[in-house]
Amino acid sequence: MKRLIVLSCLLAFTMAFTGQALADGKALVDSNKCGDCHQMAGPAAATIADVMKRKAPDLFYAGSKFNKEWLVGYIQNPTQLRPAGTVYRNNIKTEGDKDIVGDLPKCASKLSAGDAAAVADYLMTLTDASMAAGVFKQDKFKKARAKILMKKKEACDACHMFPGKKGKPGKGGVSCPTFAGIGARLNPDWMYSFIKHPQHWDPKVWMAKREFTDAQLQLMVNFLSSMK
Repeated sequence: MKRLIVLSCLLAFTMAFTGQALADGKALVDSNKCGDCHQMAGPAAATIADVMKRKAPDLFYAGSKFNKEWLVGYIQNPTQLRPAGTVYRNNIKTEGDKDIVGDLPKCASKLSAGDAAAVADYLMTLTDASMAAGVFKQDKFKKARAKILMKKKEACDACHMFPGKKGKPGKGGVSCPTFAGIGARLNPDWMYSFIKHPQHWDPKVWMAKREFTDAQLQLMVNFLSSMK
């Protein structure tokens, strides 16, 4: 009986502590005005006009999309993941016969390790219940086959930048997030879901929906997950 009472007390304490930590995380999100740039509650933009107003990526499904460990590190020191900004058309300037990326807005929130962990805990509660978990199967794959599919057939590098070799600059497009570090950044189940049906997550996203087989999806996500 005494053991049950102790366990019940520990459980109650843990639940209270967890609840307080999540409340602290939300309070930090609010006090840092993350919602001024990020959409925290959804839904995603339904019109192109709304997309053009977007200042930063949506976070109302952050818990489905990101890996928590990466979030904790990123919140402490935000870096530019989209070479031409969240909405590239808002940041491209024409000079002569060349299009160049103008000055990009930077995230001003650089939190302490403790605060970053609290915010990450809160963000991980923001999920899309419709996303299937466990669909990604980590397995051996042929990098050459993945590159043929993603570069030659699908031309992913027209919009995404692939990481360079041995510290060299990456190559590819600037209108979408870089693939550098994507394996550490994103939940592979979310990558699978997004590649399969991008418009489920963002109705006006400029990434086209393709008809991929499960084998092709697994190959691409295994390849992307290897980019740590």
